[in-house]
Amino acid sequence: MMKLNLEVIKNEFLGGWKPFELVWLAIFLSVQVIVYIIEPDSLLAMISGIAGILCVVFVSKGKISNYFFGLIFAYTYFYVAWQANYIGEMNTVLYVYIPAQFIGYFLWKDNLQKGASHTESVISKSLTLKGWIMTLSAITIGTLLFVQALKSAGGSVVGLDGLTTVIVVVAQLLMVLRYREQWILWIALNVISIALWMQAKEGSLSIVAMYFAYLLNSLYGYYNWRKLEKAKV
Repeated sequence: MMKLNLEVIKNEFLGGWKPFELVWLAIFLSVQVIVYIIEPDSLLAMISGIAGILCVVFVSKGKISNYFFGLIFAYTYFYVAWQANYIGEMNTVLYVYIPAQFIGYFLWKDNLQKGASHTESVISKSLTLKGWIMTLSAITIGTLLFVQALKSAGGSVVGLDGLTTVIVVVAQLLMVLRYREQWILWIALNVISIALWMQAKEGSLSIVAMYFAYLLNSLYGYYNWRKLEKAKV
């Protein structure tokens, strides 16, 4: 039994990788370390960046182990956002990122498919036109309401902070429910987040590097999840 469990864990973390994906991941992680060496402003931001990159790369592969790295990212990112006084980001971690790691794990666990190399990946699906209308409406209304709440709380850069927070909520929901369109929202979020963190005073360079890696990974994630959806047919 132990041998079987170890084999499952080995396949989950180490199996199913293409050579260019390993190079891709190594470059992303190296950039985080190099950024910290050049500008050692926040060790926690570097740890958060590394955990976040591992999380999103594993998501793009449809690997359920992304939730392990997601928890590490959530807890460290909370304190980095706290130092920057990004109230919206802090609330996103507490009420979205952390709960989503547990909820997503159990929802994905029942919707996995075996790959050619004996690895498991999640079964992907896509939004309907009605689903898109509901998604965009939720983002628009949610942003308008949340920006007002952030202004009242004295947050920093409330426009971008509010928009990124609402997009995260919706994108995280789509991720947990296994919709590939989550990646379109993640792409938009990453572009906005780069602009947001370029205005921060502490931990910004590591987080900007992390979001740039996220942006590239989101493009690949959308491509790969289209393949995952076709694989179930």
